[in-house]
Amino acid sequence: MMTHLSDESQKQSRLEMIRQALKEKAPARYSELEASGNLQAFLEEHDAEMLSCYNDAIKEAWENTLERFLGFSDLDFDETTLPMG
Repeated sequence: MMTHLSDESQKQSRLEMIRQALKEKAPARYSELEASGNLQAFLEEHDAEMLSCYNDAIKEAWENTLERFLGFSDLDFDETTLPMG
């Protein structure tokens, strides 16, 4: 079974992914955080924010899915479309 990157066991992988992206895309900020000793705290905070956003998106997607597939109503019921039995 594949372990999802959002699993707690994958935290170090996520932190490394964030660190690498920061280093490549914002090298001055990376250097400043590293020199000030705040890099690890930044990575941890960014990881927490990223997971929170992910979890909110998953929750919203699930709620939308439930509404779409379980939101039955007789208002749009058309008896003429039922199979004859």
